[in-house]
Amino acid sequence: MVGLDDALVEIKAQLVGGSPQFEVVSIVGTGGIGKTTLAHKVYIDKYVEYHFDIRTWLTVSQEYSVREILLGLLDSMKIKIDGRSEKDIDQLGEILYKKLKGWRYLFVMDDVWDNVKRYFPEDKIGSRIL
Repeated sequence: MVGLDDALVEIKAQLVGGSPQFEVVSIVGTGGIGKTTLAHKVYIDKYVEYHFDIRTWLTVSQEYSVREILLGLLDSMKIKIDGRSEKDIDQLGEILYKKLKGWRYLFVMDDVWDNVKRYFPEDKIGSRIL
């Protein structure tokens, strides 16, 4: 984490401070500069852990589907789904939305935000996507 201490402090401040509006915080840069390491340091930070009711880290392969992402998020939250194989994307998204409603959450996701953003409630309680 040499040279990334300032970035760590800035990202933590964006996640736990500021506006209660729902926000996406992006870490961008060329490959190999430590974006994942930085995100992980933020994710495991005790204050960040304390601040959010729900936290999860989702690793997504190069080829993914929205269904896989939604199932991955629900699985990471340990949510059991009856008739899982019969559920379509919108049904899975509705389950996720209802489980998140009213809770402050932090999800760390890699390059998949635009495809699933409609399934995250914007409750104005400081939820974040990193």
